[in-house]
Amino acid sequence: MKVQEQVVWSVEEITIGSGGERRGNASAEVTGVSIDTRTLRPGDLFVAVKGPRFDGHDFVAQALEQGASGAVVSRHGFQAREGAWRPLLDRHFLILVEDPLTALQSLAAWHRTRFDLPLIGVTGSNGKTTTKEMIAAILSRRGPVLKTEGNLNNHLGLPLSLLRLDASHRAAVLEIGISLKGEMRCLCEIARPTVGLITNIGPAHLEFLGSIEGVAEEKGSLFEAVRPDGTAIINLDDPHLAPWEKRLSVKWTFALDAPADVTATEIRPEGAGIGFLLTLRRTGEAGRVHLATSGRHQVANALGAAAVACALGYRLEEIRDGLADFRPVALRAEVLEAEGKTLLLDAYNANPASIKAAIEMLAAFPRREGGSSRKIALLGDMLELGTFSESAHRGVGEAAAQNGIDLLIAVGRWAGAVAEGARQAGMAGEKISAYADLPSLQKEFLSYLRKGDVLLIKGSRGMRMETVLAWLGVERSDRGKRAETLPLERGKD
Repeated sequence: MKVQEQVVWSVEEITIGSGGERRGNASAEVTGVSIDTRTLRPGDLFVAVKGPRFDGHDFVAQALEQGASGAVVSRHGFQAREGAWRPLLDRHFLILVEDPLTALQSLAAWHRTRFDLPLIGVTGSNGKTTTKEMIAAILSRRGPVLKTEGNLNNHLGLPLSLLRLDASHRAAVLEIGISLKGEMRCLCEIARPTVGLITNIGPAHLEFLGSIEGVAEEKGSLFEAVRPDGTAIINLDDPHLAPWEKRLSVKWTFALDAPADVTATEIRPEGAGIGFLLTLRRTGEAGRVHLATSGRHQVANALGAAAVACALGYRLEEIRDGLADFRPVALRAEVLEAEGKTLLLDAYNANPASIKAAIEMLAAFPRREGGSSRKIALLGDMLELGTFSESAHRGVGEAAAQNGIDLLIAVGRWAGAVAEGARQAGMAGEKISAYADLPSLQKEFLSYLRKGDVLLIKGSRGMRMETVLAWLGVERSDRGKRAETLPLERGKD
């Protein structure tokens, strides 16, 4: 491997790293890895993974014609297509393996061993992506940082993210998304994190993990997987995580509501953002921090990011300046304007804890001067809750009522449960509307809104709640961008 700003692998290294057997051109070079011909670049290695609705082997010839240097394929796939592929082997190569997905993970794990640098693994039921971005913003004060892009955080995405690591990077921050038992340990064996942060534990993926205790056990595997010379970052506000403080010897702690190494006080809105006094107990330092996002839960995310930086020896001013540089990722706590209305777009995903945090963010958001200045919550279904779905959606309605939301619009299969929860918690019926889906809402949507309103848009990824932006005439600069989109559905909580 040539250690430079762009990683270049030899065919021999790809063969060793993947544990496969080469066919074809042995002199080619590989400059990237892809599982999607739509985003493949010349020089990439195409890995023919198989998903629920496609088989990557059907795209191998296309990938090579588009400029891929070679491909990783299953032995069975090669035997079935050898006649069609053999003419391509003069210029390209194939690596034969038992399972391309396992080979991809093995290659990433092998690549990781080439680098001795801080690698931060971030997981949790809520706030992973935002916290990852905050950590990267701080650490980048000292040089380039590799970070997870888009939704590449699961059994496919994490290896693809890790394979972008090169000699220019001073650190790496990888988001680890899981939904099944045993996934965390598998992903950590690939990434080998030196620092582990669990943002919080909540009722997400209950359909697969069974209970909050099951979620806590699975995500807690991150702390167990941190290298012996590494550090755990513990949220003492979370009752499922606080016990780890006594179980681990090397750790930093953070909290909003408990004594900890990293804390925040004097929290208050500052324009469309939020500010607070950051205190680092171990050094006795304190300084005011401004975040370009809203909500008390975002302060908790910032404390976790600050604790990571402290564990790596960053100074208070570096932490403060890095957090000031942070900007929300698309669909996550974005503040937008639309014809005199303020939109709080937080529609990338949702579970009970994140929706309640978003409702609290809406309730605390400063009212606009002039106009009606109402607080409106547009809430879509939360998915993957299994038998907890009805009670969880009722709880969301209760939260809307308890936080004094002026108007509640629920959309989806569980909209009725949200509405019923709000009514039972005392919200007047005329303030509650429920729709089976977004098309049912579209004709009446604009009639609900007035100049000066503050509108929260929240729901699980499958609900595509950002669809309403087009109804409001909002153009998004990131619309139409495409990331790796092969089977990343599972595990991106």
